[in-house]
Amino acid sequence: MAEVRDQIRSFIIKEILKGGSEDDLADDLNLRESGVLNSLATMQLVTFIEDEFGIDVALHDPRLHFTTVTHLTQYVKDRQAQPDER
Repeated sequence: MAEVRDQIRSFIIKEILKGGSEDDLADDLNLRESGVLNSLATMQLVTFIEDEFGIDVALHDPRLHFTTVTHLTQYVKDRQAQPDER
């Protein structure tokens, strides 16, 4: 699971935060409340997750929580375990 987490963290830091250090993004930081994710950044993140991990992200999926890196990591792992389920 650490690899998935690291890839998500790296993308957010490099592409959404446009740099910074690993220390700038705690796994339990609320990405919406902190202002890291707005609607455009959320769509960038969805596209990255779909392309990088080969899963379809259904935005209406009740399991999908773009609140923390931890939640995103768990969502990806769950979807990889059940790729046909939306």
